[in-house]
Amino acid sequence: MIDTKLIMLEGLPATGKSTNSDFLRMQLERNGKKANWIHEVASPHPVLLFFEDPGSWDVSLDQYEEAALKKWARFAETALQDRDTITILDSSMFQAQIFVFLWNNAPYERLEQFVHQLYRIVECLHPSLFYLYRENTEATIDYLEQDRGREGLESIWERDKTRPYYQGKPEGAEGFKYFLRDYANAANLLFDSLDCRKMPIEISEADWPCHEAQMLSFLGIENMPSPLFLPPNGVYRNAELNYKITVDGLTMTDPNGDNIKLTPKNANEFYVACLPIVLHFEDPEQMAISGIQICERWTTTGMRYAKE
Repeated sequence: MIDTKLIMLEGLPATGKSTNSDFLRMQLERNGKKANWIHEVASPHPVLLFFEDPGSWDVSLDQYEEAALKKWARFAETALQDRDTITILDSSMFQAQIFVFLWNNAPYERLEQFVHQLYRIVECLHPSLFYLYRENTEATIDYLEQDRGREGLESIWERDKTRPYYQGKPEGAEGFKYFLRDYANAANLLFDSLDCRKMPIEISEADWPCHEAQMLSFLGIENMPSPLFLPPNGVYRNAELNYKITVDGLTMTDPNGDNIKLTPKNANEFYVACLPIVLHFEDPEQMAISGIQICERWTTTGMRYAKE
């Protein structure tokens, strides 16, 4: 395998960053590597500010830069000390910075300068960067609207509509589409500007087996098959918070009612698709959450569920 302790995935929303981060985590572990996938909404997050400190949404750009640089420096120092673990970061180097700088109508040059500062901080980890994109940005916007619904785009605009960027822009989903076009332009320029180990992956054909093979070849690891195990079926409940998880073969229904694919890690542990968590069955009557929790409370690391 190539010498890297940090794998980063970037691209517009709906380009497969989480799906492929999940895939790389599983393949690294099947190849005998320790992997730590940090989802964009991991809580707490080692490099992003927003989810554990809501007040950071409203700081000045100068204050944001100062806080972010400190946080990235702590992350790099910690990751460097953990010699055996490869960290997977999605939507952190580009996406988070693009949002903040576009919100504030900052010039692209300031954004690029800041991203290069972040890269220099983590350069000691020998980063590898995958950039997932569609040549036609409108195709990604159309896919995002189909996947998350027009109301999903409108909800993001509603959240951010008071930002300087949106002044004079269309309202609702059309305003967020303007944002996505500017996001794509900035991300393309940032990818071209970084002198690092990197691979662009054009996903218009959605040939995911091919794209997965490209990433594994780039990293120098084999595509290892999943082991063949099944978890104990049943309904598992956390009595304290009244969260319910239903397991049926290699499918789980989470407390929100969403059906999610499970993939065996070993006889007792199962990856949860597109989430950095693992279901751990200590015995047929107990299940615990391990891995990296996200902002949804039911994923809390160490949370236990008893079979009904």
